[in-house]
Amino acid sequence: MGRRIKFFDAFCGAGGLSLGLKHSGWKPVGGFDIDPFAAATYETNLEAPVILLDAFDTDPRTFALELDVDCVVGCPPCQGFSKLRVYRFGSDRRNELLGYFLNLVKLVSPSLVMFENVPRVSLSPLFVGLVESLKNWGYDVVWKIVNAADYGVPQKRRRLILLASDCGKLELPEPDHGMPGSPEVEKGERSPWRTLKDVISDLPPLDNGGSYPADPYHIARKLPEHYLRLISAIPKNGGTRFDAPQILWLPAHRRAGKRKFSDVFARLRWEEPSVTITTGFTNPSKGRFVHPEQNRGLTLREGARLQTFPDDFTFIGSFPRIEAQIGEAFPPVLAEKIARSVT
Repeated sequence: MGRRIKFFDAFCGAGGLSLGLKHSGWKPVGGFDIDPFAAATYETNLEAPVILLDAFDTDPRTFALELDVDCVVGCPPCQGFSKLRVYRFGSDRRNELLGYFLNLVKLVSPSLVMFENVPRVSLSPLFVGLVESLKNWGYDVVWKIVNAADYGVPQKRRRLILLASDCGKLELPEPDHGMPGSPEVEKGERSPWRTLKDVISDLPPLDNGGSYPADPYHIARKLPEHYLRLISAIPKNGGTRFDAPQILWLPAHRRAGKRKFSDVFARLRWEEPSVTITTGFTNPSKGRFVHPEQNRGLTLREGARLQTFPDDFTFIGSFPRIEAQIGEAFPPVLAEKIARSVT
């Protein structure tokens, strides 16, 4: 566009998406969110104001008509589209927030639009309507489902990315696996996936519930004793609960056998990217979140690094609020790669 792109971040959360765009040279002018702690995190790190609002109770015209931006970006809450949901799309009210995002775009009429969500949103008639509306308003639209691990994020995280422009055709970047600015990326070369070992192996070891005084986020959740007995029996570097005696399994897992949630109480592998970091990544009962060697779940710092937040990023709130902010975030490195492909 020939100048620094100003953008507004809808449903901004802690600011992972905005941070990546800012690192590419774009300028954040602010955003909105319902979570005051995530908003405080955003404002602290992005130095731009966040409007606190509930989208279900707030007409976007109350703030949209005053925005002077080149781009609107955002990720409406995706829980309603999760594959864990067994009901139909239309039964979750949060799905209506796609329409809220679209209405915001219509009011602001930016030159660029960036939208991201879980892959399953592509099956929704609401997403089809979003794409068709953008095209009818004169935008060229491109979207695809990407794996963040293909773009330098040490995490297997599949997301749907949509770009729309009224000033020429855009293309999403090709996978390169590397960090922005690294020699192989600058040369257009493909590098190996970044792994767990690459990003967290240097952190000091911790016991269950332990913390590291020099880093307020390198702190592990305190797990109950029956969790620890099971975790201690799981082989290092990739083992699962199926490798441990069934007597140590939780009763619900003994009843389910191997039919459900096979990653629950499983260790990550040093030589691979992590699984998707969720809002429960410090709790081994929520997925494959056991440290490869130590008998504990991941720490907040480990989750933040796997999401590609830099160590100088400041999170505001209690342990569970910070965990949620990290798990819900868009990886900054992936956002930076997308922004660089646009400009």
